[in-house]
Amino acid sequence: MGSTPHIHALARVKTPHEEGTIAMIGVFVDTFVILTLNALVIISTLYTSDGILANGYAGTVTGILNKTNLVQNAFGSIMGAHAGAVFVAVCLCFFAFSSILCWNLFGKINTIYLFRKKNSKKAVFVYTLISLCFVMLGSLVSSDFVWELTDMFNNLMVIPNVLALFALTNVVVKKI
Repeated sequence: MGSTPHIHALARVKTPHEEGTIAMIGVFVDTFVILTLNALVIISTLYTSDGILANGYAGTVTGILNKTNLVQNAFGSIMGAHAGAVFVAVCLCFFAFSSILCWNLFGKINTIYLFRKKNSKKAVFVYTLISLCFVMLGSLVSSDFVWELTDMFNNLMVIPNVLALFALTNVVVKKI
Protein backbone atom coordinates (compact mmCIF):
# COMPACT_ATOMS: atom_id res chain seq x y z
CA MET A 1 0.00 0.00 0.00
CA GLY A 2 2.93 2.32 0.61
CA SER A 3 1.81 3.91 3.86
CA THR A 4 5.04 3.61 5.88
CA PRO A 5 7.92 4.69 3.61
CA HIS A 6 7.72 8.14 5.24
CA ILE A 7 8.97 6.77 8.51
CA HIS A 8 11.46 4.33 7.01
CA ALA A 9 12.96 7.11 4.87
CA LEU A 10 13.85 9.01 8.04
CA ALA A 11 15.86 6.12 9.50
CA ARG A 12 19.61 6.48 9.74
CA VAL A 13 20.99 3.09 8.66
CA LYS A 14 24.14 1.91 6.89
CA THR A 15 22.28 0.37 3.94
CA PRO A 16 18.72 0.60 2.62
CA HIS A 17 18.57 -3.18 2.92
CA GLU A 18 18.55 -2.93 6.72
CA GLU A 19 15.56 -0.62 6.81
CA GLY A 20 13.77 -2.61 4.12
CA THR A 21 14.12 -5.71 6.28
CA ILE A 22 12.65 -3.87 9.27
CA ALA A 23 9.77 -2.64 7.09
CA MET A 24 9.02 -6.17 5.90
CA ILE A 25 9.12 -7.55 9.44
CA GLY A 26 6.58 -4.91 10.52
CA VAL A 27 4.19 -5.91 7.75
CA PHE A 28 4.68 -9.59 8.57
CA VAL A 29 3.97 -9.13 12.29
CA ASP A 30 0.94 -6.94 11.65
CA THR A 31 -0.61 -8.94 8.82
CA PHE A 32 0.31 -12.51 9.50
CA VAL A 33 0.77 -12.69 13.27
CA ILE A 34 -1.77 -10.27 14.76
CA LEU A 35 -4.52 -10.74 12.16
CA THR A 36 -4.08 -14.52 12.15
CA LEU A 37 -4.38 -14.60 15.94
CA ASN A 38 -7.57 -12.53 15.71
CA ALA A 39 -9.00 -14.92 13.13
CA LEU A 40 -8.06 -17.94 15.22
CA VAL A 41 -9.80 -16.47 18.28
CA ILE A 42 -12.94 -15.87 16.22
CA ILE A 43 -12.89 -19.32 14.63
CA SER A 44 -12.07 -21.16 17.85
CA THR A 45 -14.78 -19.45 19.90
CA LEU A 46 -17.65 -18.34 17.71
CA TYR A 47 -17.74 -21.18 15.19
CA THR A 48 -17.38 -24.10 17.63
CA SER A 49 -20.35 -26.38 18.36
CA ASP A 50 -21.43 -24.21 21.32
CA GLY A 51 -20.38 -20.90 19.70
CA ILE A 52 -22.73 -18.16 18.63
CA LEU A 53 -22.00 -18.83 14.93
CA ALA A 54 -22.26 -22.65 15.12
CA ASN A 55 -25.26 -22.60 12.76
CA GLY A 56 -23.88 -19.89 10.50
CA TYR A 57 -24.50 -16.18 10.26
CA ALA A 58 -28.29 -16.29 10.07
CA GLY A 59 -31.40 -15.67 12.14
CA THR A 60 -31.11 -13.77 15.41
CA VAL A 61 -27.31 -13.77 15.18
CA THR A 62 -27.42 -11.04 12.53
CA GLY A 63 -28.99 -8.71 15.10
CA ILE A 64 -26.26 -9.45 17.65
CA LEU A 65 -23.08 -9.49 15.58
CA ASN A 66 -21.75 -6.92 13.16
CA LYS A 67 -18.35 -5.91 11.82
CA THR A 68 -17.41 -3.92 14.88
CA ASN A 69 -18.25 -6.36 17.66
CA LEU A 70 -17.22 -9.70 16.17
CA VAL A 71 -13.88 -9.80 18.01
CA GLN A 72 -15.47 -8.38 21.14
CA ASN A 73 -17.95 -11.27 21.24
CA ALA A 74 -15.18 -13.76 20.53
CA PHE A 75 -13.05 -12.54 23.45
CA GLY A 76 -16.19 -12.19 25.57
CA SER A 77 -16.96 -15.88 25.10
CA ILE A 78 -13.57 -16.73 26.62
CA MET A 79 -13.06 -14.03 29.25
CA GLY A 80 -16.67 -13.26 30.10
CA ALA A 81 -18.78 -10.63 28.37
CA HIS A 82 -17.61 -7.68 30.48
CA ALA A 83 -13.91 -8.59 30.63
CA GLY A 84 -13.84 -9.39 26.89
CA ALA A 85 -15.47 -6.06 26.07
CA VAL A 86 -13.01 -4.17 28.28
CA PHE A 87 -10.01 -6.01 26.82
CA VAL A 88 -11.04 -5.26 23.21
CA ALA A 89 -11.89 -1.64 24.10
CA VAL A 90 -8.46 -1.07 25.65
CA CYS A 91 -6.72 -2.68 22.64
CA LEU A 92 -8.81 -0.59 20.24
CA CYS A 93 -8.02 2.57 22.20
CA PHE A 94 -4.27 1.95 21.90
CA PHE A 95 -4.65 1.06 18.21
CA ALA A 96 -6.73 4.16 17.45
CA PHE A 97 -4.43 6.51 19.39
CA SER A 98 -1.26 5.18 17.79
CA SER A 99 -2.90 5.24 14.33
CA ILE A 100 -3.93 8.87 14.74
CA LEU A 101 -0.40 9.82 15.80
CA CYS A 102 1.23 7.91 12.93
CA TRP A 103 -1.11 9.12 10.19
CA ASN A 104 -0.76 12.67 11.47
CA LEU A 105 3.03 12.36 11.24
CA PHE A 106 2.77 10.90 7.73
CA GLY A 107 0.55 13.80 6.67
CA LYS A 108 2.88 16.39 8.16
CA ILE A 109 5.87 14.87 6.38
CA ASN A 110 3.97 14.94 3.09
CA THR A 111 2.78 18.50 3.69
CA ILE A 112 6.33 19.71 4.36
CA TYR A 113 7.51 17.96 1.19
CA LEU A 114 4.68 19.34 -0.98
CA PHE A 115 4.92 22.92 0.27
CA ARG A 116 8.71 22.89 0.66
CA LYS A 117 10.47 24.56 3.54
CA LYS A 118 9.33 28.09 2.77
CA ASN A 119 5.58 27.71 3.31
CA SER A 120 5.58 24.52 5.33
CA LYS A 121 4.77 26.04 8.75
CA LYS A 122 1.47 27.51 7.55
CA ALA A 123 0.64 24.37 5.58
CA VAL A 124 1.36 22.12 8.58
CA PHE A 125 -0.86 24.32 10.75
CA VAL A 126 -3.72 24.06 8.25
CA TYR A 127 -3.15 20.31 7.92
CA THR A 128 -3.24 19.91 11.71
CA LEU A 129 -6.54 21.81 11.92
CA ILE A 130 -8.05 19.65 9.18
CA SER A 131 -6.78 16.50 10.92
CA LEU A 132 -8.31 17.56 14.23
CA CYS A 133 -11.64 18.21 12.51
CA PHE A 134 -11.60 14.72 11.00
CA VAL A 135 -10.69 13.16 14.36
CA MET A 136 -13.63 14.96 15.95
CA LEU A 137 -15.98 13.97 13.11
CA GLY A 138 -14.77 10.38 13.37
CA SER A 139 -15.79 10.29 17.00
CA LEU A 140 -19.28 11.55 16.19
CA VAL A 141 -20.33 9.26 13.31
CA SER A 142 -20.92 5.52 13.35
CA SER A 143 -17.87 3.28 13.58
CA ASP A 144 -18.95 1.31 10.49
CA PHE A 145 -18.89 4.54 8.46
CA VAL A 146 -15.44 5.46 9.83
CA TRP A 147 -14.05 2.02 8.89
CA GLU A 148 -15.57 2.26 5.40
CA LEU A 149 -14.01 5.69 4.85
CA THR A 150 -10.67 4.45 6.18
CA ASP A 151 -10.74 1.51 3.78
CA MET A 152 -11.66 3.77 0.87
CA PHE A 153 -8.86 6.28 1.51
CA ASN A 154 -6.32 3.51 2.09
CA ASN A 155 -7.34 1.92 -1.20
CA LEU A 156 -7.06 5.28 -2.99
CA MET A 157 -3.51 5.58 -1.64
CA VAL A 158 -2.59 2.44 -3.58
CA ILE A 159 -3.19 4.08 -6.99
CA PRO A 160 -0.28 6.58 -6.98
CA ASN A 161 1.99 4.02 -5.34
CA VAL A 162 1.32 1.42 -8.03
CA LEU A 163 1.94 4.04 -10.73
CA ALA A 164 5.24 4.94 -9.03
CA LEU A 165 6.23 1.27 -8.86
CA PHE A 166 5.67 0.88 -12.60
CA ALA A 167 7.53 4.13 -13.32
CA LEU A 168 10.52 3.04 -11.20
CA THR A 169 10.75 -0.52 -12.51
CA ASN A 170 13.71 0.25 -14.78
CA VAL A 171 15.62 1.91 -11.92
CA VAL A 172 15.15 -1.14 -9.71
CA VAL A 173 16.13 -3.55 -12.50
CA LYS A 174 19.34 -1.57 -13.13
CA LYS A 175 20.27 -1.76 -9.44
CA ILE A 176 19.91 -5.56 -9.36
